[in-house]
This record gives sequence, C-alpha cells and structure tokens, in this order.
Amino acid sequence: MMLTSLVMVSRNSHLSDTSLRLSKAIAQELNLTEGSMVDLVVGKLATRLKIAIVSRAGNIMQLNPAVLNRLHLPSARRYAVKLEEQRLSIGPVVGIMHDIMYDTNRPFGGQSFFIKELCIEGMKLGQLCFGFDPHRINYTEKTAAGYIYTNGSWRRGIFPLPDVIYPRNGGYSPDKVKMRNRLQAMGCVFINPPLIGKWQTYQILSESPELGQYVPDTSRANTFRQVDHMLSKYGSVYIKPINGSQGRDIIRVNRGRNSSYRYQYKVKYEVYSGYAPNRANLRHNLGRIMRHHQYIVQQKIDLLRVNGSICDVRAMVQKDDNGEWSVTGKAFRIGRKGSITSNISCGGSGSKMVGVLRRRFPDVQIQERIIKEVDYLAVEVAKALEKETGSIGELGIDIGIDNKGKLWLIEANLKPARRIFVLIGESDTRRMTVRKPLLYARHLAGFTIER
Repeated sequence: MMLTSLVMVSRNSHLSDTSLRLSKAIAQELNLTEGSMVDLVVGKLATRLKIAIVSRAGNIMQLNPAVLNRLHLPSARRYAVKLEEQRLSIGPVVGIMHDIMYDTNRPFGGQSFFIKELCIEGMKLGQLCFGFDPHRINYTEKTAAGYIYTNGSWRRGIFPLPDVIYPRNGGYSPDKVKMRNRLQAMGCVFINPPLIGKWQTYQILSESPELGQYVPDTSRANTFRQVDHMLSKYGSVYIKPINGSQGRDIIRVNRGRNSSYRYQYKVKYEVYSGYAPNRANLRHNLGRIMRHHQYIVQQKIDLLRVNGSICDVRAMVQKDDNGEWSVTGKAFRIGRKGSITSNISCGGSGSKMVGVLRRRFPDVQIQERIIKEVDYLAVEVAKALEKETGSIGELGIDIGIDNKGKLWLIEANLKPARRIFVLIGESDTRRMTVRKPLLYARHLAGFTIER
C-alpha cells in the first residue's frame, strides 16, 4: 500500500531507538495500530520498530537519531512511503553509479551536473537519490560511500545500498560485470543493462521483419577482406568500434579512381585525413589505426546535410512510472563542419525537427510522416533490444534520414546525453529526460501509486 502524499521524516531525541512515531493520518491510511511492529526499510537496510501514534496534523514520521544513523537516512526531508506485509519502506533509494573524482566541487567529473539534477529531482519525488562509486561499497554493511547534493552543495556520506541503480559509469570490464552481478544478487535492480554493442544491435534488428529494412548493411571487420568487400559493394563505408561511444575512433573510407582511397578518422575529438594509393597501402594504414580492436564495417548512407554538415536525429526513448516506453524528445544533431559524425560532444549543434525537414521536404505531409516514423522506429527498436538483452529503462536512438526521406537506424546508446535539448531551447524536455529515469526507478521499486 502506497501513501498518496509524501511524509516528512524528522529526528526526535526523546524517542526510544526502538520506536517509530507516526501522525494519526499516516497510521489510519496504512491501517497501523499503536504498539504494532514493523520493519522500517531504507534501501537494503532494515530495523524492527514499534509503532507509536501521535495526534498531530499532516503526514509526519519521527525517529530517534540513532535509528536515522543506523539506516543512513537524511532527516528533515519528505519521502514516499509504502507498506507491504509489515515492511514500511521509504524512498525508493536510487543510486547513480559513477566513478568518484578528487574534485569535491565536481565529484563525478563531467557527469556532476547531471547527477546533481537527479538528486534535486529525486528529492521532489520523495526519493533518496545519491551518486556512488562501485569501488566504494561495503557489502557486509550493505552501504556505499558517495555524494548527495542538498542545500546547494555536495555532501559526502555513507548511504544504504540502493533499491535501484542508474548506471552512468563508462567502460566495460569483467571486474565491473562481477560487481554488477554481486549487487543484483543482493536485490539491487539496474535501470539499464551494462552494454549493447553495435554488432549485437545489428544482429537483433536485422532479423526483425519490421525493423530489418531500417538497418544499414553491416559486417564484422575481423579482417581487411570484409572491409574490401564492403568497399567494392558500396564505394564508401564507415568502420566503427563495436563498443565505442561519442563518435570516437570511427573511420570513413571512400574509394576513388584508379583503386585509390581517401579516409578520415576520429581520435578523441579531432578528425584526421589520409590517402592510400592502393589496397595494400589502405590495408596497412587501417591496421595501424584500428590496432586489432573489434570493429564493424557499414555501408555509408547519404544523410541529409545542413550547410554541408552531416546530420541525424537523436530520439530519447524512456520508460515512465508505469514501465511504458515513449519518446520524451527528439531533435536533429548537426555535425561540426568537416566532421564525419554528428556528435554534439565533438562540437556539433542541434536543430528542431521541423526546421531541418522543412528545408529538404517542403511537403507538410512528408514532414509529418517522417516525424511519426521516427517515433515509431525509436520505440520499436527499444522494445526489440530489450526483448533480447533484458530490462532497459532508456536509450538514445540515433536515426539517419537520407535525401529520399528514408529512415535508417544508426545507433542505440545506453548512456545518452541530454545537452541537445538545451541547444534547441527545449529546457522542459531536458528536465523531463532527467525525471523519467527516476519515475521508472519508482516503478521498479514498487513505489508507484495505482491509478
């Protein structure tokens, strides 16, 4: 049973450390009686307490400071509360997983502002929301060291292991998978899986009768032979790292006359150009760039351009507090002049959908068809990937549109950025993209009020 309103939790040093004082309104709504026993649950911590009812107005819960410390629960805050089989749960507790840096003003580096927004939004929803480092977990005590943003600043502290974990840390390693499995075994639920590689994405979607038409022809680039075959077939290809992000380490190759080749590749945020007079030279140069990492090779699509710059659509698809998919927002990403990708992190810009479509497709019906098809494709891709990889809470779906108005699936991102919505002046959309993962966390933890 969920309370319909948030509860103010405060400390009362005059209470016994075995008591939980509730206002009469809460007790009546939850059918709790004086002297009954409940387990007060905060994340993965719990303590047994006796109910004491006080005739005070409002939704109030009071605890001895020792109990608050035992549960690592910040007080003087409003929380959501639910009761299930004499377990009175507060929250939910949501942990944002990211490596902690040494700067106390920006403890999570470039993700600090986003995690700050999550903490603020989580407080509005009655959640205990904090950022933590997976290397700073005390599995015996069921706690994690991390930071919470409160009263205008970061505060370091120890927090209960969360009900729900929102993974925002980069990289993928056996060590991180092991940590994740251990946390799941303790009952922590993750909003997103650890990884969906580009090759796995292609395999899943290309086998779908409905979605296969949207997927560019793709092969593993285990040897130069696959690259050479795709170049012979299409003339221009993209070579992408299977587990890359933000457009890093992508290579574009164009076949020229007399079996010569021109190629461009990205290292971090810089684009470099090269020339190969023949296949043997191209093979040598690509081998030096790719350094035996895992890549795919994909046909190049003639995407729409804005002032000569490549562009595609970023659609943010997220689940809500009912666990249902929808498109929260979408916009065109326009690459930096001369760039081979449209990534905002590499100096790209943004534009609203209609603005770009109107330039290329004057027919309003075509514009509306493309916008509806983008929504359809983004949601169906999310559903198809989730069916094969396990529960997913959000994805950034990148969709290309060619000069004939056909849609192409470019990529699906598990840790999508939100900056594009600021660039196009849709601050409300960006705010909703921050709120949605917390709404879904509420659903995962069973804190959703039945409608």
